[in-house]
Amino acid sequence: MSKSEVFFKVKLLQMIKRILPPMSNEILTLVKDTSLARIIALQEVIWAGQAFMKGSQGISGAIWPLFFTAIYYLICNGILTLLLGGLEKKLNFFR
Repeated sequence: MSKSEVFFKVKLLQMIKRILPPMSNEILTLVKDTSLARIIALQEVIWAGQAFMKGSQGISGAIWPLFFTAIYYLICNGILTLLLGGLEKKLNFFR
C-alpha cells in the first residue's frame, strides 16, 4: 500500500473513530449554549417581549410562539443527538 492509501484507509478511520465522541459533545454543547447566550441578553428579550405584547397582529399577549420555538429547539437537538449517536455506534465496531 502506498503512503496515501495507508493514511486514508487506516489512520484516518482510526482518528475519526477516536475524535467523534468528543466532537459530537462539543457540537451539542455549542448548539445549546448559543440559544442560552441569546436568552441571557436580557435587554433584547425584554424589548422583544414588550414589542410582541404591544403588537397589532391580533395576537398580542399570546404565548404560543414561545412554545413552538421550544418544540422546534427540542426537535432539532433530538435529531442532532440521534444522528451523532448513530454515527458513534457505527464507528464503534472494535469494542
